[in-house]
Amino acid sequence: MLNILKVFLFFNSIILFINLYLIIQKKKIFIIKNVDFFTIKFTKYSYKNISDILNYKFEYKVKNLNNLNLNYRFDNKKEANNKRKIIRLFFIDYLYVSPYHKRQIKNIINTLSKKFKIIICKKNPDYLFYNVFGCNHLKKKYNNAIKIALFSENQITDFNIADYSLGRSHINFLDRSFKMPYFFGMPKNYSNKELKLLSELILKKKQIRKKFCSAVISNYRLSDRFRLQFINELSKYKRVDMGGRYKNNVGKIKNKTQFFESYKFSIAMENTEGDGYISEKIIQSFLSGTIPIYYGDYIIDEFINPNSFILIRGKKDMNNKIKYIKEIDNNDELYKKILKEKVFIDTKYKEKIEKEKEEFLFHIFSQDIKKAKRIDNYHWKIW
Repeated sequence: MLNILKVFLFFNSIILFINLYLIIQKKKIFIIKNVDFFTIKFTKYSYKNISDILNYKFEYKVKNLNNLNLNYRFDNKKEANNKRKIIRLFFIDYLYVSPYHKRQIKNIINTLSKKFKIIICKKNPDYLFYNVFGCNHLKKKYNNAIKIALFSENQITDFNIADYSLGRSHINFLDRSFKMPYFFGMPKNYSNKELKLLSELILKKKQIRKKFCSAVISNYRLSDRFRLQFINELSKYKRVDMGGRYKNNVGKIKNKTQFFESYKFSIAMENTEGDGYISEKIIQSFLSGTIPIYYGDYIIDEFINPNSFILIRGKKDMNNKIKYIKEIDNNDELYKKILKEKVFIDTKYKEKIEKEKEEFLFHIFSQDIKKAKRIDNYHWKIW
């Protein structure tokens, strides 16, 4: 009995030592990265999330912005005798290799350039736009900058860190937040005229198909498990052809949209559910002429016609929607009726949002820089 107790205490001592070592290593990571440990601890940033980000080794440099062909002056010095107000800003924690992020940054700078003189300044910016792909925005050298969260992922802004936020979620935080949709998750920035043409193109492609349903899913480890559960349940009725890495049963596919074109239905489910979070998936399904089976943004029917696709609102809704899919599959008249439905409720929706976003940004940058600040830079120092 005594020997067992000794072994037990020995192993517990080892576990305690490992835990202490890991705690020390956590703090070292923050010190190495020039990130204040207490800022992380008391602003709800978990070590796991930040260490995962650091492992990607995203070290963005100023030169990454040179390839965007933007209309701004790339300088660290103020210009003399300039009538327009000078804005010294920088973009950090972005995937500069991402076409969508390039368009996002370009859109922000071109909008601000209508009223201000833009200077990209890494060392000492007055304003800092940041995304979720890193934690460099937490460095001490950016403490005095006005921080603007510009999110494209399913992420809620922490207003203990951000002065302002442009993101997907329907949050109302006085003049500090603005809901900026993904514009239907489109692969490019469609104009209002192009939206109408896109609607006409979708209608032309819609026709009765012989094959049942298709899906392309590769991210299955880090995504919502409900999507996989739904596909498994639907497969009990008829085979779902899988073209991604997850349960591939058709071989490698070259083009996702073309792959969908042979099917009545296509799975257009997001990696996660959340309000305002829409990716390109549902638009790809519409462009292929199928009826999308969608799960993700639960208020998507604000701007996409709910009669043109199948919207699933969580697990409780799954069985009813599978019954509805079976009904459509066995009723050609009902299927044709859904195909004839228009996709976009309001093709001028983007124009309205762009105008509101412009007013939101102008409000931030038109203020005196001291009055524009919304958080206390040094709230964490009391610890």
